[in-house]
Amino acid sequence: MGENITLQTPLGEVLIPFSDTAVLDFLRRVHRVNEAEETLEEADIVEFLEAESYDDLEAEWLFWEEKKVPVMLHDLELWLSENFEIMKTESWSNYGRKKANTIYQKFKFPKNIEKRLPIRINYYLRHLPTDARYVWKVSPMDGVHIECQIQTNPMDENASIENIKSSFDTFVATKGVLKNSTFDANYQFLKPVATTFDDVILSEKQETVIHRNIVKYIQNLDFYAERGLPTSRGVLITGPPGTGKTLTCSAIINSVPATKIYITADAIQEQGKIDELYELAQGLSPSVVIVEDIDTLGGLDRRETGNHPLLGEFLNCLNGVESNDGVITIATTNYPEHLDKALTRAGRFDIKVEFGYPNEKIRQFILEKYLSDVATKGKINLDSIIKKTENFSGAFLKEIVTLATISTFEENGYGSDTKLCQKHLDEALESLLESRSDQLTSPKNKNDGFAFHG
Repeated sequence: MGENITLQTPLGEVLIPFSDTAVLDFLRRVHRVNEAEETLEEADIVEFLEAESYDDLEAEWLFWEEKKVPVMLHDLELWLSENFEIMKTESWSNYGRKKANTIYQKFKFPKNIEKRLPIRINYYLRHLPTDARYVWKVSPMDGVHIECQIQTNPMDENASIENIKSSFDTFVATKGVLKNSTFDANYQFLKPVATTFDDVILSEKQETVIHRNIVKYIQNLDFYAERGLPTSRGVLITGPPGTGKTLTCSAIINSVPATKIYITADAIQEQGKIDELYELAQGLSPSVVIVEDIDTLGGLDRRETGNHPLLGEFLNCLNGVESNDGVITIATTNYPEHLDKALTRAGRFDIKVEFGYPNEKIRQFILEKYLSDVATKGKINLDSIIKKTENFSGAFLKEIVTLATISTFEENGYGSDTKLCQKHLDEALESLLESRSDQLTSPKNKNDGFAFHG
């Protein structure tokens, strides 16, 4: 067969270079007659990287599980744009035998940002600082996970996959979407309640301890590091339910310029997860790790339960062989007596802040605060309510006003000019006293410290 094909067109003859050898080679690659031969995708990569064969290439693999996929794809796109010239992109199907369309998926990020990111694509890259060439392959697995393959020609003296991986890891830790964000153990972004310390009532002692050991500590980490002081800290917040522990954590989250990782027991189902999160916190430092109800998350007392499967992992993360620099851990618990002593010692949880039920003065302030948002009729006398709510938490006090308000609207046909009166408050209190008598137990430790959202 000749080397050219001649076509007659209205513009004249057109010669198309032809080689039966090239056609045969193309067909063999499409059908992969010999498994040792390169596919069209592999041949394309070999040509781009200027290698002799696909087997000569150096390659490394990365695997991103489902929960990490959005943040890693987000950061990959930004990192590539800063460090590489993307010379072309391709997508392949049928095991590299056929070109295909790039597959995209939409992901949501903080500040209501939604991005459409590719989950199947090959990036053909020129590294701007070194001029080295790489191919970064992104492939979906099982529909939800991502496998990445980084390839280069080892004969290129400027190429180094290890340096490229290190550069990406550094970008994720310093400029990535997780940096200074608030997210949970499953890498889901959280929108914290808009609470500040202006919304929280704390005793003078509590306020001093929290600001000294958390807020100001994070703001001055470099200062402490220069003087050889620890740059990690552990603060344990204890107290009965409804006394403001979680609310105080919300105020802290909104007050510190740091990465915030929120951990609950339902997200920690297997060993290794705590290690993973603390390694992430260290990489994204300064970081605050908030552990909700730590007594359900590996903090159980070994004297009662034996070795808890997560306790040792927690102990090591808080103060073990690895450095925990730049990480502040805040844990809450309703049952501090259930915590293992090895967990609560200095060096792991250095400071304990106790929250008790509010005293009479604070109960009056709380009730007045909630009533200030409600239209009232006649004189409201809180003395009787305050005396009967000695063991009420802030949540219960709020419920008194809420229940009274609902009753008022129901009684008056939900009119817009409805006003709450003393009778509705008294009835709401009696209803709560009756329905929640089993929850109104005297606390073992009482103090004036309390937090609530105004």
